Amino acid sequence: MNIMNLYIEKFDGSLSSEKDGIIFSNVSIVRIMIDGEYIDEIDDFSNSLIYFEEMKNSRNGSGNYLIFTCACGIAEDGGWEGVVVNRFNRIVEWSISVGVNVYSYLFDEIQYDSEIIKIEKSLREISLPLEPLNVIFPLNFHR
Repeated sequence: MNIMNLYIEKFDGSLSSEKDGIIFSNVSIVRIMIDGEYIDEIDDFSNSLIYFEEMKNSRNGSGNYLIFTCACGIAEDGGWEGVVVNRFNRIVEWSISVGVNVYSYLFDEIQYDSEIIKIEKSLREISLPLEPLNVIFPLNFHR
């Protein structure tokens, strides 16, 4: 079983971050740590952002969710087609195809959902907007 932790990283006026040639400043982003490693430190995920709206939606049941997107907000630019999420027997399974690589994770459903709820509550208290605000889904996206 994998352990997922979600964090909000804030980039106020004095801090900024660069992904895929885009500078992010005066915003916040959600970061995912799986088994003690930030997922965006894996080469295949380095230019991605978490689309938190879709992550929240993944609490609703099994399906395909656009949890990752390109830093520019156009999912197809980064090759993102979604995360296949399966919920069964109190487990949340992720299957992510990135190019020729497939990443699979299994999370405890209670821990997974509580991390999302934790971030939802924290976002209500943050004055910085959450990036990405708008995402363009792949043309042939399906749940």
